[in-house]
Amino acid sequence: MGRSLVLGFALVIMLVAALVLSFGAYRMASDAWDGVVGYTSPYRAAALPTATAGPAIASRVVLVIVDGLRLDASRRMSSLEALRDYGAEVTLVAPQPSLSYPNWTTILSGTTPDFHGVVTNWHEGPAGVETLIDTAQLVGAGLVVVGPSDIATLYPAAARADGSYFEEWSGEYLSGRYVDQTLRLVADRRPSVVVLHLPDVDEAGHDYGGADPRYMDVVAKVDADLRRLVEALQDGKTAFVIVADHGHIDTGGHGGWESDVIRVPGVIAGAGVRVLQTEARLEDIAPTVAVLAGIPSPRMATGRALASALSTPSAGGLVDADAQRREAASAFADVTLKDTDGQPKAADGARTAAAAAAALRQARDERLAADRRGRRLGVGTWLALGAAVFMLVVALVSWRAFVAALGGSLAYYAAYNALFFGWHRNLWSLSSFNSEDHIDAWMNTRLAEAALAGLIAVIVAGALYPLLRHRPKGPSGRYLSGWLALGPLTVLIVQLTLVFQIAWFLWAWGLTPVWRLPDLMWGFKFDLDLVQVTALGASVVIAPLLSYLTGRYHPKVRRQTAEEA
Repeated sequence: MGRSLVLGFALVIMLVAALVLSFGAYRMASDAWDGVVGYTSPYRAAALPTATAGPAIASRVVLVIVDGLRLDASRRMSSLEALRDYGAEVTLVAPQPSLSYPNWTTILSGTTPDFHGVVTNWHEGPAGVETLIDTAQLVGAGLVVVGPSDIATLYPAAARADGSYFEEWSGEYLSGRYVDQTLRLVADRRPSVVVLHLPDVDEAGHDYGGADPRYMDVVAKVDADLRRLVEALQDGKTAFVIVADHGHIDTGGHGGWESDVIRVPGVIAGAGVRVLQTEARLEDIAPTVAVLAGIPSPRMATGRALASALSTPSAGGLVDADAQRREAASAFADVTLKDTDGQPKAADGARTAAAAAAALRQARDERLAADRRGRRLGVGTWLALGAAVFMLVVALVSWRAFVAALGGSLAYYAAYNALFFGWHRNLWSLSSFNSEDHIDAWMNTRLAEAALAGLIAVIVAGALYPLLRHRPKGPSGRYLSGWLALGPLTVLIVQLTLVFQIAWFLWAWGLTPVWRLPDLMWGFKFDLDLVQVTALGASVVIAPLLSYLTGRYHPKVRRQTAEEA
């Protein structure tokens, strides 16, 4: 009787503990997600002087952002291939997350989401960072901006350009109309800087996937419109800068770190540009456009102007862009280290942009190391310690139940990962969402599959448990409470193995970003670990009944019961 009471009490404790972990994981997942979506860059407060500009290299610079264009697809566009023949072919690496709003802002500001602070497509209101649109207006350069209405919302100065045209994304093909409006505005306003955004390839990537022939059909339509644009504006004095913000995985979607997503085409051709092939980063585009156009590089730009691509470089423009980059890197290093004790200002005395950039990297490494030292006794450590102590106690009290629960845990991971990686072919990547509209359904599927895998774990644990005894007893009499407790114990052990992984991330990156974004592959896994712990709360409710039924109908138990009868 005493044993049954103890096990009954343990059953209640484990049920409550599993449900508490489930609720805590749900709250933590919400906080972590909201922390990334609501990230506010501390670097916006950095004191940076207004940048200066050298003389223009080209009398007109046309910057075209082809949204969602894959690198391999770009090589099948005759308009871009013609430009590559007499210009620079630049393979660009996009930063994380590889989403549209963040990467438009990177292209136009010359810096990455850590610094400019636009980290998702849920960003509301203005981007809050200086862009090429601002600096063109600052020096009175004629400016035309054409694209979706989102451009005018994110970069309000676009609406004050000398000429502009904005239209809501509607699902119909828009690039032809955007090109027509651009040509009309250029003829009317005669600008020195043109910014054009073409959205249709991205729409096709979401609708069909980056490997679908229908995606290439839309690429071909955009190719024809680009050819019209180039032919109309090509005059020997115009430079074209055509880039993509991100690509698409084969099945559609972006946001993650896959090569097809982050390695994107860049083509720079025309006045003042030499023929070459090179690699660069997406943040290098804004400083390069600034030097070509003779306008200031945006103040927060950390990218470098691609001097090797310029055949008639403006020494003054390059010097100004480098000076601006040095100022930004030095200021950002100070911001990075200002909350740490006893740390030197890593960028003080840096005389070149490269030295300042290296000092900024050093400062960020030092700050991350200091943060991790501060989190060694944080919530993650205590969670991991509590999980380890509980598992040790269970192993000492009943090694058979512990071994059976561990076997069930292995079955859980086998089932869950077979569905996640095998059946659905997912990765730990934001690209798993083909579009923002699918996130809720995608997450609900993960919840359902984690709960299902939890039930499989309970069945496997129940199947293993009798095999660890020579003469197993079924779930009746004084053994009933033990069998009922086995199910919740298995679910709880699965949760605690996930807790170890959650604890590592909390030590490595913290719950919410304060001064930089985490590694988003591990951040995505962290959210999925929390989703699994949450879903297992549903499994634990059914677990006692399931372990009871598994024990009752287990062949070895039934055979032993028959022999004793």
